[in-house]
Amino acid sequence: MKEAINYFYNIYPSKIEDIDNGVYFYYHDFKYYFIKYDRDVKEIDLLVKISNDLYSKNIYINTFILSNKNTFYVNFNNDVYVLVRVNSDEDYELNLKDVVKFNNLLISNDLFMNEDWATLWSKKIDEFETEMTDLNNDYPIIQESSHYYIGLAENAISYFRDTLIEEDIKTVKINLNHKRVGSKVYSGVLYNPLTFTFDYDVRDISEYIKSKFFASNLDYFEIEEILNNYQFSKCSLRFLFSRLLYPSYYFDLAYKVLNDDYDENKIDILLSRIQEYEDFLMDIYNIINRKVNIPPVQWIMNKS
Repeated sequence: MKEAINYFYNIYPSKIEDIDNGVYFYYHDFKYYFIKYDRDVKEIDLLVKISNDLYSKNIYINTFILSNKNTFYVNFNNDVYVLVRVNSDEDYELNLKDVVKFNNLLISNDLFMNEDWATLWSKKIDEFETEMTDLNNDYPIIQESSHYYIGLAENAISYFRDTLIEEDIKTVKINLNHKRVGSKVYSGVLYNPLTFTFDYDVRDISEYIKSKFFASNLDYFEIEEILNNYQFSKCSLRFLFSRLLYPSYYFDLAYKVLNDDYDENKIDILLSRIQEYEDFLMDIYNIINRKVNIPPVQWIMNKS
């Protein structure tokens, strides 16, 4: 990899360190990542523009380095790689308010969602069910638990589709989000353009909240404060609730078990908290409902 960095960028680091998808190194007081790019190369120009625009406004996003081939990506070992420079302290821990402020740095009036969440979630369920048919007697925990979580996902899809019919989607902002945020959000994650995506304005919030729940450090006051202090439309808040219904945490873990030889027993942690998660959904519903009336999920209300 060092030779590739030398060849494509005329950069000669004295030492490189391996990471899962590439390497990192320090050069002239900056940290750099030379890493595999696993998105559509057509998106790179947009990511470069976003990162450069924000950096010019003193938001210290990681920035892409132009190769000596005059491209922001290179082909190496039959894969696409990019070189990005880190421009801030990666280890600075942020909170939900920081995430929402970051999301609103770029609001797009030009973009539209090629596929809404319900369509994407339906495809995920279909793919998952197809994979399940080939399991035979393997992975009994997944086989036994999948019916509940597929049902929960179908609830999320119905809730989202009802919202599309009943609310004005034009009131929902399309802004800068991330592929995934966890229970602890560090500047190194928030400022990484390789994770950027434009999406409905509550994507990051919902994934943050779900992650905080499973990390057992959920702060309801923090959630209520954000919903009260930022202007989320009724449609956005219904989208938020639909995404909390959708069990991305289960599908993420199940795919790790099925495809990455991950310990299947880890799923028992999720199963042990099903009732607690249903109570959590009811608590979030009540928080949202204090701000604006949204439809309930009746079976959750009946169980609470």
